[in-house]
Amino acid sequence: MKILQGFLIFMGVVAVLAIMALIIGYVLALLTPDIRSSMRPVVLSSEAVDSMDKKMSNLRKEVTAAQSTQTATNIELVLTEEEVNSTLVMMLAEGTLPAKEILTNFNDGYLMIYTAWNFPGLPLKTGVIGQIEIDGGKPKFIVKDFYLGTFPIPNSVDSGVQIWANMLIKINVPLEELKLDLKEVTIGDGQIIIKGVTRVAK
Repeated sequence: MKILQGFLIFMGVVAVLAIMALIIGYVLALLTPDIRSSMRPVVLSSEAVDSMDKKMSNLRKEVTAAQSTQTATNIELVLTEEEVNSTLVMMLAEGTLPAKEILTNFNDGYLMIYTAWNFPGLPLKTGVIGQIEIDGGKPKFIVKDFYLGTFPIPNSVDSGVQIWANMLIKINVPLEELKLDLKEVTIGDGQIIIKGVTRVAK
């Protein structure tokens, strides 16, 4: 859950920096990004939140068991749009994130994230299209498109967004804590499948 929180907070910070750097119109930043209309709605439920919590708990148990026997074990985690979105909306309700609306879609090889931020006096709306690759056993977020309101941000800013995103992923993803090396991330059909292997002490 930390990576979700860290990544989404980062997106809000980048949105503010993008405004300052590009001096774009205030009104444009408040409008809904075009990608929002192409995203499908997701059914939310408390059961989906419980399901994601259970999956994360089971993952930690599997990793702990593998570590105790010093056996390299293949791990697979499957998260659905319903689970991820329901958990994010719960975080909004708890006031964990400075946003009033979040929607994530898992499509064929890429993900889409729409966020309506709730910064005082600056209710920005952002959209992101990206992919996740594996680099040395760790996740690397690749930004394909970033929208601030209806304004598509130039590629040069996309690169900056990507750098910040990967810095936050490095800080928030508990891979070192779990002693887990990622091998594959597959996005598609409304879900994300994460495969990895537990590390064995040498």
